[in-house]
Amino acid sequence: MFRLMIVFGLMATLAPAVFSQENADGVDPSGRVVDFAVLRTEVIAIDASYSDGAREAALTLISEFEVQVQSMSDAEFGLAVAQVSALSDNGHSQILAPMMAAGMAILPVRFLLADNQLYVVATAPDLDALRNREVATICGQNLTELRALWNRYATGRQGYQDQSLYYFIETPALLEAAGVCTPGYVELEFVDGERVALEARSDVFPPAEGIWQFLPNARALSLVQQASISDSPLYLQDPEAVFRLVELSEQDAVYIQFRSNIDFSGQIDLREVADAAIGTLREIGPSVVIVDQRFNLGGDLNTTRDLMEAIPEIVGDSGSVFVITSGRTFSAGISSVGYLKQAGSDRVTIVGEPVGDNLEFWAEGDPVRLPSSGLMVMRANERHNYMTGCQEDDCHRSIRIFPIRVESLEPDLAPAFTYADILEGRDPWLEAIYAVLDEE
Repeated sequence: MFRLMIVFGLMATLAPAVFSQENADGVDPSGRVVDFAVLRTEVIAIDASYSDGAREAALTLISEFEVQVQSMSDAEFGLAVAQVSALSDNGHSQILAPMMAAGMAILPVRFLLADNQLYVVATAPDLDALRNREVATICGQNLTELRALWNRYATGRQGYQDQSLYYFIETPALLEAAGVCTPGYVELEFVDGERVALEARSDVFPPAEGIWQFLPNARALSLVQQASISDSPLYLQDPEAVFRLVELSEQDAVYIQFRSNIDFSGQIDLREVADAAIGTLREIGPSVVIVDQRFNLGGDLNTTRDLMEAIPEIVGDSGSVFVITSGRTFSAGISSVGYLKQAGSDRVTIVGEPVGDNLEFWAEGDPVRLPSSGLMVMRANERHNYMTGCQEDDCHRSIRIFPIRVESLEPDLAPAFTYADILEGRDPWLEAIYAVLDEE
């Protein structure tokens, strides 16, 4: 599916800092010209997700940006590349936002979205009084306006865009380049009317190490863990595990969680783990299986296909299957949900938020590293269509051989998941499943 192993293998070789806003005036504009040329010839000309109109618009936009390279700051250049990529309207065709923000000074706060509200989830020690407070606006822009602006630079559905929105609203240079904030500081207005001006800092939060600095989903998981002040709920336990299987004897159920469809650490073969889970489920013989895909960013769709197709058969005609999804459910995570829904039909209940991309998207492209800036741009060459079975010649081979045909993967149950729920260690999505089981 989404060639994450290739992507992160390349990213692991990159320097940790791509840009530095402080030395933007010293950047050689000729390097940006080279980067735009590479973007034109190795991304826009090759990425199959662009419609003819979008491709023409992207090439026109590049030409307009090339005229401006003499005056562009690093942040403006990064957003220019992002804006061109976003014209693809395809979740897998994107600039990697963590790399765009890398090396730039950031705000001394971290934000977290919950139930369409924005909160301060972590701060520098001297700003601890701001923690867990709801933010009304950033430089006068409310969340709806900030999302609409970020839509110019991001791809995928709203829930997926939200995962990279954090890098945008926490980086003053990007906010300034987008015309949101004035130079020098960022003003937060809280719902109680208090306003606080913050300056960028470079030494507040230590950067993530290795490939994790490039994984927005992993960052979201860590932020939820920082916010929770109670005993960790089931979905947050064993945070380093890619796969978990937990027997819930009171519900005659088994809980299975995937945080990706491949183990990026290389310590386990996730396909072997998924195959072994089939045997474990047959031994337990549960009447209910709950598959938690809320953090599954993707990997290899073939890894979990057999397990997903086996689960409805294991629980039997009288059993129930639930799958939890969110905007972080992406790429092979979506494929897994599709195989499960296809195999179980009406016996599969989807709980949570919509998955991160449409049921027709493009993937399977090697990333392109822009040589001067070091920015990584994803491109996509093969179609995935989970409504039709995708038998066209340009469809991904695994999908042609093992097609997915579902009408929808929209949630059947969509309970609100509030910030208070996070602080109290509650999981409204799992609780909704328990409530359904209690009624049966």
